[in-house]
Amino acid sequence: MTLSAEASKVEIDALKLSLEDVNAKIREAVAKGLKVHLRNACHIHGLAAGLRSGEIIVEGDAGDYLAMLNSGAKVIVEGNVGDYVADGAWSGEVIVKGCVGYGACMYAYGGVLVVYGDAGDAVGQILKGATVIVNGCAGDSIGLYMVGGDIIIVGDAGKLVGDWMIRGCIYVGGNYDSLGNNAKETELTSEDVNKLSNLFSKYDVKADPLKFKKIVPVSLRPFYG
Repeated sequence: MTLSAEASKVEIDALKLSLEDVNAKIREAVAKGLKVHLRNACHIHGLAAGLRSGEIIVEGDAGDYLAMLNSGAKVIVEGNVGDYVADGAWSGEVIVKGCVGYGACMYAYGGVLVVYGDAGDAVGQILKGATVIVNGCAGDSIGLYMVGGDIIIVGDAGKLVGDWMIRGCIYVGGNYDSLGNNAKETELTSEDVNKLSNLFSKYDVKADPLKFKKIVPVSLRPFYG
């Protein structure tokens, strides 16, 4: 770990470090109020887990479980990320400039995940209250069993969108292959348009909110007849 010429920044090369070593160095830097620049971290799974504050910039790709249990940090990845990014997050921001794998933002209670590329299957499964924006396309089973929050897919989505969703909203700007059980398409409201407009403006997403399809649950009690 080396301090850069900027007093407020620290650089970490993770090439020969373990997960424990990298995360310890990140926590040490964050505790000192330093912004972290990290490189050679594609082999690290669980990077920047459970942080309550700080800003981490990852140069290149990152592994699985990036920023899991995030509780207030801002994590920016300039490349791609593996599976389960922002798993179980509570707050903060995770911004991925490339693509992500399976299970993005699964079981997340809060915070924001923005993916500027594509996402795999199972985006936002069991979502509790976070906001997920995928600027590209996403795979199957988006929002399975979600009970809150928003999932926004700017491109196309796959099969079983919103399968057994209970609460929350899914917005799809392109086409989807099929809806899941207990999911229906409904009209956008002015509140939806304002919400999407504000998010798109904040995260520089080039999309027209008026062209999105809104998917909501048919019933709030789908398992009770």
